[in-house]
Amino acid sequence: MKPKYTRLRGVRDILPEELIHWRDVELKAREIFRRYNYKEIETPIIEPAEIFIRTVGEETDIVRKEMYIFKDRGDRLVALRPEGTAPVVRAFLENKLYTPGKVSKFYYIGDMFRYDRPQAGRQREFHQIGIEALGEASYILDVEVISLLLSFLNELGLKNITLLLNSVGCPNCRTVYSSALREFFASRVEMLCEDCKERLGRNPLRILDCKVDTCRDIAGDAPSIMDYLCEDCKEHFDKVKEALTSAGIPYILDNRLVRGLDYYTKTAFEVKAEGFDFSIGGGGRYDGLVKELGGPDIPGIGFAIGMERLLEVLGGSGLLLSKMEVPDYFIAYEPDLVRDAIIFAERLRSRGFTVEISYTSKALKSQLREADRSKSRKAVIIKNELWINNRVILKDMTTGEQQEVESIKLEVCKFE
Repeated sequence: MKPKYTRLRGVRDILPEELIHWRDVELKAREIFRRYNYKEIETPIIEPAEIFIRTVGEETDIVRKEMYIFKDRGDRLVALRPEGTAPVVRAFLENKLYTPGKVSKFYYIGDMFRYDRPQAGRQREFHQIGIEALGEASYILDVEVISLLLSFLNELGLKNITLLLNSVGCPNCRTVYSSALREFFASRVEMLCEDCKERLGRNPLRILDCKVDTCRDIAGDAPSIMDYLCEDCKEHFDKVKEALTSAGIPYILDNRLVRGLDYYTKTAFEVKAEGFDFSIGGGGRYDGLVKELGGPDIPGIGFAIGMERLLEVLGGSGLLLSKMEVPDYFIAYEPDLVRDAIIFAERLRSRGFTVEISYTSKALKSQLREADRSKSRKAVIIKNELWINNRVILKDMTTGEQQEVESIKLEVCKFE
């Protein structure tokens, strides 16, 4: 029978068989982040649209094409969050979480929204795990954040991953670099896609992020930002590279890596897995973002991981091993013992067991078929002649073996 209502395009249901893998990943993330002293934060799904327009960038595809933006009943321009950093910074400022001389560390796990063409690993509603570290400009924090990202992926079992690294400079050196890009692309403008023709006048760095093959080929010959970094940005990036090398963390320089958000400064990075053509996650510095949102001039750095993409890579690498939990016990009973069966089921649950019970009060044979369908490990059969002596029949649903046991023993036994 065809359902009357179906989900909207670009969103999906995450069913129990899959959700167990999500929770495994989230548990590992929380464990790793704790080691690095990050604290969890939750921000609203809906935010003032202005915080994304000002920080993500008016000329980015996110703001121009993908953001869910609308006026609410109070005539306020609001948006469903398309990314997690700006909301965390807004919360950081609004709740006065900053302390001079202290690095404030946060992580978040939540859903984001972008009106994009649905594709593998990216829907219009998607989910991210991210971290933000605010309050320190040192290259040492850059290296720690990158190390944290790689440690998390390694502990999930991913080994064949590649770190792509670049510097996107600061506003001063980016201005000079943008002029060089305009000059380069101006002579090739007819070969650019329509979007990149518009980007040329507004923000030529966005051309480097274009996914159209023709534009990517042209951008391959574009000037490198490495030739335009100011002394401060160059020194910072050199120290990041040296520290990564000293720590035994391999990387590949990618001078076309600019990320899709305008607030990035200096260090930018992405991680890819062997056999997959998309990045699992990435991030970078955003030293001007706090000030842009009306706060003090506090530097920051962070990363975000796409949960759907990460799970696709884990699944493709054979690393999703968890299985759905099955009930420990299924309670079957003679019909006049239904109240006793309910009470006994609750006693077992209070001891931490997962328990199912027949809701039909049918014949025991029918109830045991229910037990089989439930995939329960053992069936507990309550019969009058045994129950008066506090005894039950315990049936192993895998082997079919049965034995009489004292009911109290079931409350203290342990499953392997």
